[in-house]
Amino acid sequence: MFGVVNAMRYVIIYDISEDNLRNQVAETLKDYGLQRIQYSGFMGDLRRDQLNSLLVDLKNSIKDLTENVQIFPMCDSCLKGKQMIGKPKKYTYKEHKDKIIYF
Repeated sequence: MFGVVNAMRYVIIYDISEDNLRNQVAETLKDYGLQRIQYSGFMGDLRRDQLNSLLVDLKNSIKDLTENVQIFPMCDSCLKGKQMIGKPKKYTYKEHKDKIIYF
């Protein structure tokens, strides 16, 4: 008999100064289905195996650098207490197409 696989909601924030690494971390979080809630913050549901995989991916990206990623579990009752000041922003980014150089 198969058990139910529960997912937990997580809020993930980061402080990364290097542009390429910051973009790589953001893309990794998007790849796991997380939604951007701030410029340096994402939220979404992850199963335990997805969380473990994400941790490995982030550790491989950040290595021993002084950058910082924090992951917080967020239960439903905690999320209901969310308060927002100001207007919510829509976070859309232009896709940069690779430049092709012909020789």
